[in-house]
Amino acid sequence: MNHLASSPTLAKNPFLLVVDDDPSVVGLLSQALQEWGYDVCVASNGWEGLVMASRRLVDGILIDMHMPIMDGPTMLEELRWLGHQMPVLMMSGGSDERVLHQLLKEGATGFFLKPFHLTSLKQVCRQVFTK
Repeated sequence: MNHLASSPTLAKNPFLLVVDDDPSVVGLLSQALQEWGYDVCVASNGWEGLVMASRRLVDGILIDMHMPIMDGPTMLEELRWLGHQMPVLMMSGGSDERVLHQLLKEGATGFFLKPFHLTSLKQVCRQVFTK
């Protein structure tokens, strides 16, 4: 008898990918998300983020709008083109609401502006990244 098959499955933490080129934002987000019960990995641009999202199962992604090599909107477009359907939160230091609302039409689940309040971010993450 296989004991592994009969044992209850362990609940795993949701696995989130943070894609941002600002080390201070990445550090703050990683620490907060881990404290809230998420497993986190990071990428410093959209290209790295795409590679990571293609190599392992990601439950959700937080993507900065403006990064070198590949920006957030391009990464979102590529993710959806490749068939990835995980929820995506876009992050922006600017408040061009027209652009942000266009990203919602293109497949983003939501967005938040930087600097952000951790309490608000926690609520959004709970809504967006729970199964």
